[in-house]
Amino acid sequence: RGSLAIVATHHAFPGDADPFFAEIQGTYNEIGEGLDEEWPPPPPERVPDERAEIEGSGFFSDVHVRRYVWSETYSEEEYIDLLNTYSGHRRMDADKREFLYQSIRSHLHARTQPRVRKHYLNILHVARRR
Repeated sequence: RGSLAIVATHHAFPGDADPFFAEIQGTYNEIGEGLDEEWPPPPPERVPDERAEIEGSGFFSDVHVRRYVWSETYSEEEYIDLLNTYSGHRRMDADKREFLYQSIRSHLHARTQPRVRKHYLNILHVARRR
């Protein structure tokens, strides 16, 4: 007997999401690194969870799912440092990455306060082993 716990983390776009992400999407598209899925992404409550897959495995029962939305505010350089930890940005051609980061800096410098607020969605799945 035992339990399974999975935490999935997503970039979240609630109703009060920072418009920066819609603004910068054009730069991602321009360098060929845009999203393949819909824009804007669905709100946190519509992001799919893994309940059906966990239940469908036949190994677990009593599946519970909880969603937690939270945000973090980053300065320009803190945000770029964060992007440098993401594998997609690390794999990006250096010229594309520098073009993107310069665009990010330009967008943030145009603001009264050059900060970006990023929302995160954590989806917690807990299930009991059969």
